[in-house]
Amino acid sequence: MADIDVLVTGGRLYLDGEIFEASLCVSDGVITHVTTTPGTLSADETVELDGELVLPGLVDGHVHFREPGYEQKEGAASGTAAAAAGGVTTVVEMPNTTPPVLDREGFREKRELFESKSHVDFALFGAITAENLDTGAIAALAEEGATAFKTFMATSFGPLLMDDKGELYRAFEEVAETGRPIYIHAEDQEYLTEFTRRANELGEDLDAFFASRPPVVERTAIADVIEIVRETGAETVVAHVTTAEGLEMIAKARAEGLPIRSEVTSYHLRVDESRLRDVGTRGIGTPPVRTAANREALWQHFENDQVDLLGSDHAPHTLDEKDREPLAVAPGMPQLETALGALLDAVHAGRTTLPAVVRRYAERPARVHGLYPRKGTLQVGADADFVVVDPEREWTVDATAFESEGKYSPFDGWQFTGMPVEVYQRGRKIAEELETLNEPGDGTWVH
Repeated sequence: MADIDVLVTGGRLYLDGEIFEASLCVSDGVITHVTTTPGTLSADETVELDGELVLPGLVDGHVHFREPGYEQKEGAASGTAAAAAGGVTTVVEMPNTTPPVLDREGFREKRELFESKSHVDFALFGAITAENLDTGAIAALAEEGATAFKTFMATSFGPLLMDDKGELYRAFEEVAETGRPIYIHAEDQEYLTEFTRRANELGEDLDAFFASRPPVVERTAIADVIEIVRETGAETVVAHVTTAEGLEMIAKARAEGLPIRSEVTSYHLRVDESRLRDVGTRGIGTPPVRTAANREALWQHFENDQVDLLGSDHAPHTLDEKDREPLAVAPGMPQLETALGALLDAVHAGRTTLPAVVRRYAERPARVHGLYPRKGTLQVGADADFVVVDPEREWTVDATAFESEGKYSPFDGWQFTGMPVEVYQRGRKIAEELETLNEPGDGTWVH
């Protein structure tokens, strides 16, 4: 009888911020050894590598798979297949579907849906709106297994809009009692309404879109969130921060001891207004990309550890919804199959480091959602979720080949250096060469 199920040898392992030439040993889907003497162990299966990097499976704490309610945009099966192809082995799915995940029954229904369709392991958000405040539903969602909550200060998703700051304050109070984090889309709805009114007078090009959501819309909302966190103590993640000033505000609040974190996306780190003008409306997301100078400042804050988390904000829409006048475009796009590639390319270019990426896109999201050390690390005892990366592999993004239902991307045609060539979940290969190999339902609910 073999000592272990799977031996991964010949690679360079990322563990606790360091790269080691070592072998990974797996039994029953769990890492049992990290060793430099693999010859002392026998294995049922051996994965022979040739110096590639072995990273923890990524944990994406910000994805939208649109099911139930909007399956024409993306489904649980196609969205999690995209995750597997991109090196993401655990996703935390947002609750803004129809119906939203507002109560215990809705949570159970969505969990059962994903258990039957997910290619990767998954956790679920609970939603917060005026409808489920003061009803006991938020505490019930936490008891049921929601790892976090989500709400919106602006109309990215109308049913979860909380533009009444009194109600928002009460929501933070209730979430604080659960001990779970709250993710918030921070744009000020009153400013957004005014600037959208003005932008409607500018015409039908991208200038109108940029004018509709200037930086003050985000900064003002973040300032309000910080004060609510100061008063309620709710652990908070400001999602997809786009402005350097917003990151500075959050970093200062965190330095004061407030439990608040920032999240950025690879989209906002790699795309700016100039690139979006080339891409067109298919590349529109909200909050929007900013100037090249602001994008450079985002990178500076990233390197100064004033960015806490990375998330893809994977959020496909149909092409009909994207090929519209800028102010009428549905914001969001496929991101899971390009996020790691865009970041590895930045590492290759010397823009950042591999540890900086892995901490923010594996370890910290796992910690925030209560999944560490089962997820987000290659420590002994963790699930054997890992990504084999060829850091020198050059490849060109082809959105028509995506596993996602969304066959478009702001990165379409870009050449990246650094590619996830194999992806494993609990020791089993689930993707290779950006193609998903496993079946819907192979993923497991984690909480």
